[in-house]
Amino acid sequence: MNKRTMLSIAFFALGLNAGGFLLNPAHAARATPLNAVERADVTFMREEEKLARDVYLQLFQAWGTPAFSNISSSEQRHMDAILRLLQRYQVSDPAFGTAIGEFRNASLSALYAQLMAMGDDSALAALRVGALIEEVDIDDLVDAIERSRHQDLDQVYDNLMCGSRNHLRTFAGQIETLTLQPYQAQMLDQSEVDTIIRSAQERCGG
Repeated sequence: MNKRTMLSIAFFALGLNAGGFLLNPAHAARATPLNAVERADVTFMREEEKLARDVYLQLFQAWGTPAFSNISSSEQRHMDAILRLLQRYQVSDPAFGTAIGEFRNASLSALYAQLMAMGDDSALAALRVGALIEEVDIDDLVDAIERSRHQDLDQVYDNLMCGSRNHLRTFAGQIETLTLQPYQAQMLDQSEVDTIIRSAQERCGG
């Protein structure tokens, strides 16, 4: 028995394939396939959530700000939620086997480096990086929902966006405490950000 055959048997026994996603014929049979745009979006979202997690883990190491540790755990749950969608629709996982700060998507790889450089400047700058990430996530999730034709994708994206609003409230609140100034939006419209950060923390779905 050669190594390729042995690996194939091992992956089958574990319910995995070499692309890093679970093989579930029952789910695959029931689920209407994603179109090309939906596949691209869910793949991108998996790595975008990884970017948030990785940045927060690194910024916690740099500055010891508890919010980064707490929110990185939330981002891991976001990653897991997207992974379940990839598994359901038999889409290869771009984060499979990647290290902290490593991304298949070149734009996210460049963004990670840029954000880390910004966050290394000061504890306040690190908090601004966190808030920026959450603003970008919200904007990208809104776009993904508009392009989606699958209710389960919409539900997961909506839950992730709820989490991002909570994270933005946390980062903006800490920035305001340090600066004694209102938080200035970095990517979204100021009025939209003001509405988010002036409202209460939300209880997001599972």
